[in-house]
Amino acid sequence: MKLPKKYRLKLEFTLRLLAFGLLFYGLWSLSPSFDFLKLFTATLVSYTTGSKLIVSAMDGVFLSRGDFKLQIVTDCTAWKELAVFLALFLSWPKKKDYWKALFSMIVILLYNLIRLDFLVLFSGGFNYYHPAFQYLSVALILFLWTWSVGVTKIKFGVKFGRRKYKKKKKRK
Repeated sequence: MKLPKKYRLKLEFTLRLLAFGLLFYGLWSLSPSFDFLKLFTATLVSYTTGSKLIVSAMDGVFLSRGDFKLQIVTDCTAWKELAVFLALFLSWPKKKDYWKALFSMIVILLYNLIRLDFLVLFSGGFNYYHPAFQYLSVALILFLWTWSVGVTKIKFGVKFGRRKYKKKKKRK
């Protein structure tokens, strides 16, 4: 059975994304610690915020600023955001721009550092800002992905509003 090109590309994208999703799930189930990446992220954030870096072999990596202490966990390193972006980018079946993808990955890492800086500097509203940054991360990843693969127009399957029908001309 031969599929039309537009359906073949959609199916190819979906199957690739499913394969990368399974790979991501397998990596996630291994519970990677990324100790070096946690320490590197914490060092950058402590430098930009002027907070104190506390490294403990038992408890992990912490940032301390006044009464507020933030533990840098594996999720603070943006590895999941990068994995999701790469899965979307590599699953795209059409032409891709690898330079835009590299720039997008750098933007995601910088966004993560800015997010952590904001959470340390404005620690009083941590419980409000943290969920908002998660939603913003999703929006940023989707925007950078569509920009990296060159999507300029998004078509949805459902059209809203009134349809305009052409009037049939009367035959003479």
